[in-house]
Amino acid sequence: MVSPLAKQRKSLLERQANPSASELISGADTESLHIKLIDFEEDRKHLRSFNAIADRIEQKRNVLVPKYKPYVQAYLESGEQFENPIFTNLVIWLFDIKELDTAIEWCMTAIERDLPTPENFRRDWPTFCADEVLSWAENESERGNSIEPYFSTVFEKIEKDWRLHEKVHAKWLKFAGLHLIRNEEGTPQATAIGNLETLEKALALLQNAQDKHSKVGVGTQINKIEQRIRAIKDGTNL
Repeated sequence: MVSPLAKQRKSLLERQANPSASELISGADTESLHIKLIDFEEDRKHLRSFNAIADRIEQKRNVLVPKYKPYVQAYLESGEQFENPIFTNLVIWLFDIKELDTAIEWCMTAIERDLPTPENFRRDWPTFCADEVLSWAENESERGNSIEPYFSTVFEKIEKDWRLHEKVHAKWLKFAGLHLIRNEEGTPQATAIGNLETLEKALALLQNAQDKHSKVGVGTQINKIEQRIRAIKDGTNL
């Protein structure tokens, strides 16, 4: 079975053979791109030889991303719209090494250009980006670290532009709501919050999450927030 990268090389060679269709790509002709794809395939093959995930991530961070990032930057700056497996794979690798500034920017570029995800990849770009950033935000939040600006950047896209599966959307709404009512230890605790506006915003997010996916698991927290809101309005000390 012919791989997508092999098909890409074949297409490039056909374009090279037709002078009228041949064109410059970021200062490199189609032959140089063909060579780059061959080199890239060899690097991916070598990457698969690492057994430990940590070793693969280190290889991506220290070797592969620095090697291919300048080429992809040139490709993006050229404004070319052709499918580029090096670019789409590098988007995945950037998330793997947690270089989120570029990862999110390039992922959104892939969405804007309607480029397919890499071969054998089951999720679309919005779902992949949402999953990766939420996982990162959960880990950073547990450590007491800031989750901005990445969380808000992606959350805005989820709320306004992207059509995600309800379960995925609900997880984001749940996290956003619970993040607003964290205590000093970073644990969601409605009684630790004295600001009505914050509590009402958290409540709306969690109710929306429950509407999106009834099994998202926010019922208890919704009840606690509602009790806290009533206590504040009634002047009761909970």
